[in-house]
Order: sequence, then structure tokens, then C-alpha cells
Amino acid sequence: MSHKQLLAFSLFLSSVVLMLVFATQNSGDSDHAPIRLVMHGSSSAPSGDNSTNDTQATETLATNTAIADPLEQSKDLRAIFEQNKNAQDAARQQLAYRAWRTCLPNFAGTGGDTLRQQMQLLADNTPQKIAYKQLTERCKNFDQLSADEIRQQQQIQQAHWSDGMVRTAGERASQLLQQEQYAAAMQAANAALATRNPQALESLRGFVNAYLRSNSLDEEQQAALSIRAQAFTLAACQLGYPCAADSLQATEQCAYSGVCEGNIRERLLAAFPHDAGGDRQRQQLLLDNARILKELQAPHPDLQTLLNP
Repeated sequence: MSHKQLLAFSLFLSSVVLMLVFATQNSGDSDHAPIRLVMHGSSSAPSGDNSTNDTQATETLATNTAIADPLEQSKDLRAIFEQNKNAQDAARQQLAYRAWRTCLPNFAGTGGDTLRQQMQLLADNTPQKIAYKQLTERCKNFDQLSADEIRQQQQIQQAHWSDGMVRTAGERASQLLQQEQYAAAMQAANAALATRNPQALESLRGFVNAYLRSNSLDEEQQAALSIRAQAFTLAACQLGYPCAADSLQATEQCAYSGVCEGNIRERLLAAFPHDAGGDRQRQQLLLDNARILKELQAPHPDLQTLLNP
């Protein structure tokens, strides 16, 4: 992977907003059976690196919820938006916001000209262009909105973002950190961690990056904490967060950056250089992943513990 692709990958995962709806356990439906995670060291590490001994112990974590994500399943994101845009509860508002953010401006309406022009330069059979076409198809019904309706809805969605209604748990904690409300930010981040919710866990990646920017850390500390931030995504994937190669997040990343091979976990591991330094970073990512999963087994998991060296 080139440096340009690696940078695009990092920016994409740092900025993407991914909101999910959680269904309660249904013992009569295999899709809603309890998730039981067994993590085996480097089972997903790319072949040829030195991360085969990343963890000797096997960590096991169980949760009683299963993810039901309408956006992952839907081929019509406009329908999801319309069904939820006027809802009073935050979870449904978040679904509407996510559907809107996924499609506009780049895959519907008239605002995606730049990306559209870039796609015209690619052959139809390239994975990036295929991903672009898939998202355009899922978003096409937004084209039925007039320019005035799009502007109006954009203002509404921006207002929801500003008042915090559609922010992820990690984004709300990050906002408090940016406002220099450190105690409140840590309290919010710890509350997100304590849910052991894959979506909340993944959103803490952004909080850790915000924490990194808000503290005076030396270069080595910044590099280590940056890897630890990525480990929150890795851990979330293992707890049921949609990270498959055909997941919405992976498809968006492919369309935007051209990084299309493998699932999210495999892409994170492959992003490091294939040299001794990259192998050490890859191993550190896996060790940090195990550290997060172990902390989640504590009665009261503490994020500050995970921010310490």
C-alpha cells in the first residue's frame, strides 16, 4: 500500500461516522444469538510478517446483544432516511443522519461532481469504481429531492450534529475534550467503554486521537497512542462491528481511497510497511487490541488505563 493510500485510509477511518441500532437477544433466531468472541493472537495477520507471536494467551469475551444494522442490509438508503428523519428518539435520528451522510454530497445530488470525474478515469472493472457504483445505486433515490429540499435537509442534519443528537459516543466525548472539559470528557468516554457496545467502542478511536492532539506528548508517545487508537477499531470488529469486505464502511473506504482488498481488520494490519519497523507496529496493534479486550473483561473498565503507556 502506498503512502498516499495509507494516509487516505487513516483519514477515512478517523472521520467516518457509523451509527448502528442494537437488537435484543432472540434465542430463537441465529442472527440474534449471543456473540462469543475467541481471539487467537495473529490469526488474521498477513502472511510473511513477524506478528505470529503477538499474543500467547487467548482472550474470550461474551456479549448478550447482536447488531442489527438497517443500513448494512438496505439497498435503498433514502428509504431509511425517510423512515427515521422525523423520529423523536436519538437512535432513529442517528440512522437518518448516517443514511444522509453516506449519500450526500458524493453519491447523490449535484455535489458529487469531483468524485464522479475521478471515477470516469477508472476502468469499469476496477474495485474502486465498482464500490462507487454500488454506493451510487443505494443512494440514487435521493436524486428525487430538489436542490431546495437538499439544502433544507442539510441544514436540519447539521443542526442535529451541532446539538449532539446524532454524534457517536466517542464524538460527544471528543467534543467535551475540545472544550477543555477534561473530567466530563473522560466520564463520557468511560461510560461508552462500559457499555461494551461495538459501535461505542469503535467510536472511541476518534476520542483517543482527540486526546492525542490535546496533550503534549513526545513523538514516540504519539506514535504509540496512534496505534492504540486503531486498536479500538480492531477490537470492535471482533465484538461484532460490521467490518467485512462488503460492509458499508469498507465499501465507502474502497470508493474514496482505492483501498479495497480484505476486510477492515486485514486492511488495518496491511497498512503498515512490510519491513522490520512495520512488523513491530503490526505486532503492537495486535497487542493493544488484546489489551483493550482484556480491560473490557474488568467489572469497571477504565479508559485511562488504556491511555497510559
